Amino acid sequence: MRKMCMRLLWVLPLGLFLAVAIFAQTATSRITGTVVDPTGAVIQGAVVIARNEATGVEYKTTTTSAGTYALESLPVGSYTITVEYPGFRKYVGTNNVLTVGAPLVVNVTLEVGQPTEIVEVTGAYERIATTHAMLGGVVTRREVVELPLNGRNPLSLIILEPGLVQRTTGAAGSGTHVFGSRDRAHNVTIDGIDANESSVPNPQSNVYRLNPDNVQEYRVVTHNATPEFGRNSGANVNIVTRSGTNEFHGDFFWFHRNTVLNANEWFNNAAGLERPTLLLHQFGASGGGPIVKNKTFFFASWQGNRIKQTMPIAQSFGVPLVYTDTLKKQGIFRYFVPDPANPLILDGVLITRNSPRLVDPITGALRPGVRMCATPTELGCIRTYNIFANDPAGIGPDPLMREMLAKFPSPNTFNVGDGLNTAGFIWNPPSRFKGPHLLFRVDHKFDENNSMFGRLLLSDWDTREGDFLNARPSIFPGFAPLGEVSRESQGLALNYRRVISPRMVNEFTTGFSRFMFTFLLREANTKFGVEPPPYGQECFGDNSLSLVDTPFCNTPFTRRAVSTIQFIDNLSYVRGAHNIRTGINFRFYRHNDNRGVPGGFNMWPTIIFSQSVRPPTANTAPGVAAGFPGAPGINASDNVNLQQAIVELMGIPARVQQGFVADFKRDQYIFAPFVAGTRVKQYNFYAQDEWRVRRNFTLTYGFRWEINLPPKDCCDRVFVPDRPLDGSQGPVTYVPSDKWFKRMNWTTIAPRVSFAWDPRSSGKMAIRVGYGLAFDTISTFQVTAISGMIPGSVLRCIVNVQDPPTGPCRDIPNDVRLSQLMAALKPLDLGPPTQKPSELLRLPERPLGLAPQVGAFDPNLKVPTVHEWSLTIQRELPHAFVGQVGYIGKRGMRLYRAYDLNQFRYPPEFLQEFLRARKNLMICKLNPDACLAAQAAAGIPAASRTVDNFAYFGLPGQEPLPLLSRLLNATSPTSARYRGAFATDVLNGGVGDLAVRIDQLSGADWIVNRGFPANYFRPNAQFGQIFYFDS
Repeated sequence: MRKMCMRLLWVLPLGLFLAVAIFAQTATSRITGTVVDPTGAVIQGAVVIARNEATGVEYKTTTTSAGTYALESLPVGSYTITVEYPGFRKYVGTNNVLTVGAPLVVNVTLEVGQPTEIVEVTGAYERIATTHAMLGGVVTRREVVELPLNGRNPLSLIILEPGLVQRTTGAAGSGTHVFGSRDRAHNVTIDGIDANESSVPNPQSNVYRLNPDNVQEYRVVTHNATPEFGRNSGANVNIVTRSGTNEFHGDFFWFHRNTVLNANEWFNNAAGLERPTLLLHQFGASGGGPIVKNKTFFFASWQGNRIKQTMPIAQSFGVPLVYTDTLKKQGIFRYFVPDPANPLILDGVLITRNSPRLVDPITGALRPGVRMCATPTELGCIRTYNIFANDPAGIGPDPLMREMLAKFPSPNTFNVGDGLNTAGFIWNPPSRFKGPHLLFRVDHKFDENNSMFGRLLLSDWDTREGDFLNARPSIFPGFAPLGEVSRESQGLALNYRRVISPRMVNEFTTGFSRFMFTFLLREANTKFGVEPPPYGQECFGDNSLSLVDTPFCNTPFTRRAVSTIQFIDNLSYVRGAHNIRTGINFRFYRHNDNRGVPGGFNMWPTIIFSQSVRPPTANTAPGVAAGFPGAPGINASDNVNLQQAIVELMGIPARVQQGFVADFKRDQYIFAPFVAGTRVKQYNFYAQDEWRVRRNFTLTYGFRWEINLPPKDCCDRVFVPDRPLDGSQGPVTYVPSDKWFKRMNWTTIAPRVSFAWDPRSSGKMAIRVGYGLAFDTISTFQVTAISGMIPGSVLRCIVNVQDPPTGPCRDIPNDVRLSQLMAALKPLDLGPPTQKPSELLRLPERPLGLAPQVGAFDPNLKVPTVHEWSLTIQRELPHAFVGQVGYIGKRGMRLYRAYDLNQFRYPPEFLQEFLRARKNLMICKLNPDACLAAQAAAGIPAASRTVDNFAYFGLPGQEPLPLLSRLLNATSPTSARYRGAFATDVLNGGVGDLAVRIDQLSGADWIVNRGFPANYFRPNAQFGQIFYFDS
């Protein structure tokens, strides 16, 4: 007795803490039942033995005073149940299949007779759930092996579960919902150990690269889990790996798919492209058996992967644009000039500017009826503008730009771009996948009361020669891909089962899981022997060129590594008709991020060409004040493209930009990847009682307590606002903190109750009712996203070529072209910045274009709570079918959301003025002759006159715009701010677009200098977008 008490003292500190739900906390299950005599009277003290039919390992217990028994924490598999009691025949029931995460009920009626007489029964277990109200199902070993699996991912069968819906490609998040739950509310474990991907916990993503050869089975709990099950409100997926048996078994396999077995896609056939390549080789071996029979077993599996495929560029990237040979080689920009007297209509569309309809979609030749202009003033034809010949500096195309563009292919499809100067290039870029997947497991039974298993899982899954999933293939043949991906994962699980007494069992599991994704970007280019030019950037952040695409990515790598250390303990105790379970689940997350593009801004030096920042109308070369002349009769949109083609072909850079990361400890900026180290601790507990009130009525009740502490940073890099971010209580300063939000959420206790009633006591029908609460946890990826939005954490050096030397970043020469800029800045570097990070933790009010994007958590962030309830009726049907009908309900409260807290507000007087401006513009469009005449009288040059003008010209019905004239700093109707993009906003009813455009005006045009408060539109003018995360 004293020895047993000592064991209790050892177990209780672990077991009486309630548990984290990961749905089934571990990869085991239990067998329960009631033993009665022929009259229905319960039998106390009957010996119940469950023998695993594959390993021969036996588990023993006795029935309670209520005649019930429970064999806890058993490995899944098929069991033989033996029941003995003096004066009754021995009961032997074979082929009782125990699945993960759900009790197997085997009720036994002993017959009077001698113990030497045996009553044999096969498969007499209950096939419906008569002890709980959980919804879900088991994907068995047979289904995993025999159902077709594209890519050999066994988790793809999850979508077959009732209530689970998967949206089509392009949906945000994982796209998988369970009875209306959010698509990030899932939880996946392997042998009880965490196996989630942090950014989007998708139950099908298979981060640890399981395959059909190493998965025994898995359970998907979709609704109304008991307290011991499920951490989240979505799908809880508990996967059990295979173990060895008393017999040696093994296999070798090779799966192959080949291009010759596939048909070409319709769009490829239409474009004359060959069918995409697919050469899939998945091969390996698995095997297991006894090390010591009936005692120690092993299992191992290995899968190799060699996959080569190509994919149409339009599917993985979009159709890349290239310059036509006429423009790239000769500098000839072509543009269509309409003839109002003889309009050109093609395919039923009136042509007023450049359009792919002007040319043959395959060859690019002009279509019948489309001609080149014979004279500079002719209409209804295509005019030309020679960019090279019109260079006021007489330099010609920049040699660096010309050399780069010359390597790009000529277009082969002309149904994109403008048809005359830019068109598309289509082909099937390649990608390769490789990497081994390994699993090794050992199960050992020390004696009747002690057993354990250990499992090791390792995998590599590398994407080479192009990353289709993240839209980073090779853009053109012969060039390196925009990106590659390396994926590594490791998982370890150790489980120890201790039988303290026939009625008390403790199961302890600990483990470690880790995955690391490395997105190689610039590195993917350089490993091919190519140094991506800073003037040809294409992938993350701002692209160097905007008219055409380039095959280069000069963005540094991004790496995400998430490790989880986990401790789980379950204590089970059977007393009378009560099966009591308590447990804990502690998880400690370490999420480390290295980013070359924090907040979407490329850290590497990049040269940007922009006609809007540096128009080619003046100062296009040192000592040359004149600019490129205009193109007579060109459409406004085509003119924008012409101006952009000039700055790109002639190498007229607009700005240089580079990112620097704050070192807050030294209070300085350094040129390095952004680093975040999120740390999260979760302490979850549960307690439940499965009370068999009557033989045909089971009541399960209990609760879960989930203490998910606020996330922290490994290296004291947490900064939070000192007051509400909306500026309602004054200017905001970011201050150091030990955690990302204040609220501890200690009271997250979730009651759960359910009952199952078999009205006929036949084991073939059950009426089940349940209610409970579920809590959804915050993803560590969301925390690292906020960590990159602290003001000053990243300094974005954006230096315009034509600007005077201002700001903390290195100045660059004015009036230069690309080759001159590259010669002047060796190396191309804007640092080190002179500003200190601490100076940016409290920012002044600024125009929208200069105000940074910031982010923060609600300091009072609450835990999302989901109420779940259900009423279901199950009935066993002939031929091993089970039918079920039910009502399922969910209600989510305090769900997480992320939004812009600094959304624009529109004062009533601004809205009224906008409506007057729209009225002015419509009057101008409806009276074009009078409007254009009024513009001429006002002194607007002929080239700038347009009916898309909302200025007040005194036309009948027009009204003055005193408010807008002040906001736009446009007191004269001749101002360009009544035309162009401003007029487009008014025409389209874009009141928000117009407000943004006004708020971006800086210098003397800033609204503060026009007599308006800085927060006239934005609640807090210190910041641009405020990425706010609350519930």
